[in-house]
Amino acid sequence: MEVTAREAAAHARRLGYQVVAAEQLRATRCLLVLAEPSGQLFAVMIQRRALLTAADVQDFAEILFLRRLNRGLLIAVDGGFSAEARRTAQELRFVSITLANDLPPAAPLTTSGMNPVIDIG
Repeated sequence: MEVTAREAAAHARRLGYQVVAAEQLRATRCLLVLAEPSGQLFAVMIQRRALLTAADVQDFAEILFLRRLNRGLLIAVDGGFSAEARRTAQELRFVSITLANDLPPAAPLTTSGMNPVIDIG
């Protein structure tokens, strides 16, 4: 995945998300606000660097807070997360940040609990 807002947004659309916003924050960092098929909003920060640290997690948590989002996905492209970054993500209280290396496909809408329509005509 490229770390440009345009390419990241196109990738998210291919995976089944609606792109609400896409911003290029730095040359190696972009931010997307996506809507799942259920309509739930969340943010994705994509960053290309060998090692993402606790400071990157804290920066993302602040962005989530300022945008009033309670869930986000921090993606490391061509890199990984330090032990401190993992610990910081787990210790956050007001937001949920998942650390990953790629954006997963959008979950399909479930129809559990719905009865099938029967045509008795």
